[in-house]
Amino acid sequence: MVHSSVIILRPAPSYGSGDSDKIVSDHFNYLKQLHSEGLVKMAGRFSDVLFGLVILETETLEEARDIMNNDPAVKGRVFHAELYSWSVAIGEFEKG
Repeated sequence: MVHSSVIILRPAPSYGSGDSDKIVSDHFNYLKQLHSEGLVKMAGRFSDVLFGLVILETETLEEARDIMNNDPAVKGRVFHAELYSWSVAIGEFEKG
């Protein structure tokens, strides 16, 4: 069974300082790799506020939590992350 979840990312105090630019680049490449594997369905940031959103489809919530915790920007404390289970009410993602 597929489990849908959402990660909300917010900047941490270290965002914009030190080597955070490299860490954010690593974060972007991490999400691109997960997208190519079919785990990340969509990812992006909001235009008006510095928040990001990642929509995942995994086998379990624990797999989604592992993805979140292994994100270079979360591990590097550049972003704070929150994980939520998400029940899709309308629409669906392409299969395959």
